[in-house]
Amino acid sequence: MTLQETLSAAGMEPVQAEIYLVLLQNGESTVPAILKHTDLSRASVYDALSVLLADSYVEYRKEGRNAYYTPVHPNKLFSLIEQKKRDVALLEGELTQTIDSLTGTYNLGMHKPGVRFFEGLDGIKEVLWDSLDAKDEILTMGDLETFIKHSKPVNDEYMKIRRERNIKKRALSGDSPFNRDFLAKYDSGLTYTRLLSSDHPLFHSTIVEIYNNKISYATFTQTSMIGVIIEDTNIANYHRSIFELLWQQAKTFTPPQQ
Repeated sequence: MTLQETLSAAGMEPVQAEIYLVLLQNGESTVPAILKHTDLSRASVYDALSVLLADSYVEYRKEGRNAYYTPVHPNKLFSLIEQKKRDVALLEGELTQTIDSLTGTYNLGMHKPGVRFFEGLDGIKEVLWDSLDAKDEILTMGDLETFIKHSKPVNDEYMKIRRERNIKKRALSGDSPFNRDFLAKYDSGLTYTRLLSSDHPLFHSTIVEIYNNKISYATFTQTSMIGVIIEDTNIANYHRSIFELLWQQAKTFTPPQQ
């Protein structure tokens, strides 16, 4: 591989690599002097120099009517590697998300439930945001207090978007002072809530949401946050049936009059 090919492989455009090497081999040069060592057009040389100057691979000084260009030390080329690493890391993150989505689609096509796993607060946010594509109301049940204490800023942002999209929700929560106080300030026009006994086994560090043909879980402990999305019509409908049975048993929450 030639020097120019190596620089191009590292991320520098071929024309820029050629100009940088011409300057490296011949030292400080004007554009007419550079043109003597390349078959490139004057416009291409100026364009390449503009980029090399912007990226700090070349320095520039003016003397009278002449502009002189000088290459910086080759150590600067290490920045190409760092940029390449950042690009690869970004691509890896985007590709991971794409693979997760495609895995769900693949599994549905193969008549298998699509399952995706997420970790950390960013993972919980991604699980929540998935429900913002709900085509109908969202059904949710679980440990509201633990969820809010771990991720209130995320929920506030989520609620803002849900309000903008006018996505309705029915919710089952434990009957506790914290939940009553929180729900009293909540948007009852978008969320209709009923309460079950706070010691119900349903309410233990987990939030469940049912929407479209999906069901999601968000679980919280002192050391971890884990989210799961399952995409399967039968599983989603099964959980809808459980929700409706519990809904009939629960008591309506009416916010106190202000």
